[in-house]
Amino acid sequence: MEYLRLIYTDYLFSPDPEVYRAHVRLFHFFPVVCILQSAITTPMGKTSVKSFLNLPGKLSWILMELISPISFFLTFYLNNSHSPLETLAALPISHKILSILYLIHYLNRALISPLRAPAYAPAHIIVLLVATYFNYLNGYSLSSFLLLQQGKVPQEEGGGWWVIRFGVGVVMWGVGFLGNIWHEDVLYEIRRRAKREHLESAKAKKEDGLGEGVERVLVADGKRLVVRAENSGHVYEIPEGGLWEYCWHPHYFMEWIEWTGFLIAAGGWECAPAINFLVNEIASMTPRAFQGVEFYKRKFGRKLPERKAVVPFLL
Repeated sequence: MEYLRLIYTDYLFSPDPEVYRAHVRLFHFFPVVCILQSAITTPMGKTSVKSFLNLPGKLSWILMELISPISFFLTFYLNNSHSPLETLAALPISHKILSILYLIHYLNRALISPLRAPAYAPAHIIVLLVATYFNYLNGYSLSSFLLLQQGKVPQEEGGGWWVIRFGVGVVMWGVGFLGNIWHEDVLYEIRRRAKREHLESAKAKKEDGLGEGVERVLVADGKRLVVRAENSGHVYEIPEGGLWEYCWHPHYFMEWIEWTGFLIAAGGWECAPAINFLVNEIASMTPRAFQGVEFYKRKFGRKLPERKAVVPFLL
């Protein structure tokens, strides 16, 4: 037991500068996983595959996303004589705000969003393991940064530039956070509408121009393009509204805006954990975005609107 205690207090959750820097350097190599991801379709969500190693989608998502705030809190809790909340209360005002933004994000991402979603596709166990490690590094490194930087933050006395930079970053975070929620809800509403209108069992017909193995579902208004996969019976519809008109993964793009704002508020190049998180998010989500475009092409064929994969007008 003493050996285990030393592992989590002296290494896994230790804010010691040397241990912190080692973890940050380790996080630099995470994009290597993303290179592999580009070659192998990620077995989760729309691109989920059948496997005996699959786990329930919602459960695996909640478990892997909760790791980040748990890692964040344990780093505070195991290395202080005070409670995590008391430790947070002792932080500089900017670090208090950053901690609150971080925890709001993961409250939504780990609990509110999956509980609001009508359904999640199964996820392969390898996705859970890789994401768990990713989220551990993210939570630990940011928490350690905040602890190690106490007393080194200029705050308001650092001048107007600091206030402007921090304010711009927080506003960007808010825009990205709310935009991510809104665009995700477009997807959730498609699923809810399919259930309300019983589209899974509605009449359907073959139609030229659609992808192989799908049929068009006849909807009452006749304006929406809704297809059903013949093998699984799942119903799919082209998302519309907001940035969905310009790219196929605006919820990804808005999350990048969110964490770019967080990086700016956290001090830019001074906050290595925020840089790591943003870079690794882009590296891991970009291959999934292009895989998602291929998914839509397989379902909607020549009827698929022309849109960018993830960044409007650019990528």
